[in-house]
Amino acid sequence: MLRQKRPGFTLVELLVVIAIIGVLVGLLLPAVQSAREAARRTQCSSSIRQLTLACVNFESGNRKYPYARKYDIWDSYSWSALILPYIEQQAVFQGFYNLNLGGYVASYPGPNGPIGDDQRLRDARHARIPLFLCPSDSKQPENEMTTKAYGFVRGSYRACVGPGDMYGTATDTTSGPWGDGMFMVIPTQSFDDNAQIKPAYTKARDVLDGLTNTIFMSEGLMANTTWWGGAMGEMYYGNMGGSLFSATLTPNSSAPDRILGPCPQDQSDSRYKAPCLSLGGVAWWTRSGQLAHAAARSLHGSGVTTAFGDGSTRFIPNSVDLFVWRALSTRNNAEKVIYEE
Repeated sequence: MLRQKRPGFTLVELLVVIAIIGVLVGLLLPAVQSAREAARRTQCSSSIRQLTLACVNFESGNRKYPYARKYDIWDSYSWSALILPYIEQQAVFQGFYNLNLGGYVASYPGPNGPIGDDQRLRDARHARIPLFLCPSDSKQPENEMTTKAYGFVRGSYRACVGPGDMYGTATDTTSGPWGDGMFMVIPTQSFDDNAQIKPAYTKARDVLDGLTNTIFMSEGLMANTTWWGGAMGEMYYGNMGGSLFSATLTPNSSAPDRILGPCPQDQSDSRYKAPCLSLGGVAWWTRSGQLAHAAARSLHGSGVTTAFGDGSTRFIPNSVDLFVWRALSTRNNAEKVIYEE
């Protein structure tokens, strides 16, 4: 009886098929990754736009934009707490119960900032707010969550102080341009009713360069260590690298950020790759912004998502001219700069 021979693959044919599949996967994978990153950038753009519009809505109700920091001290409350009711986070806002209580005191908890061993403060600091996270960062790092007074989650977005430090002071010897940004700080300012120097609030009439051409916010990288990793990504705190950034450097610059307090790498954070050098330590209830600057940075690679005062967002490439980037970060320098993608 004759046995019928079954059709099949030879070893050579099988290897060829595997090789073809491997080539196809190699071709398709970058396209899939690119599509995913494009989707993340779109979501990031939507988030930062909503945060900017929250600042715009705050201005509509108060005739001034949120302050950069409540007091000119380390770990002060920042703009991010003020806009919470405008992004449907009233409960978190109420958790920061010290925000509107009393006057300045050199202790925690108090009206100075969100640190304190109080359940309401803890719940507010631990709250995960999707708008505060860029999808490219994948998750919000937790910081000191085992402590009662300090634990919080970090965030991806920062408000622009201008091209220098938060006081408008030049941070290098170039001609700048230098000047005030939307979220500048006045030295030794205080929110107290009897304070001689009140917090700096930008008003719409102060933006002489036009809202369309004035940067409000951009992105920043976050520290990753579960212990304290320094200011980077401390979104509720009005520190440079926390809720604030400077246009001293172009986006994702290879030059180091210069911040007060430790850099993430100083705290054994091996995942934080951005260049950073500390200007030294800080103490609570002391000024903490002189000459400090932290650049806009992201995990997108080629640039950063940036929001402007009219609520528009643009993806600014790392290659943007330094003069243009700095000029866009000032609010009233009268530079003739219109950035077009």
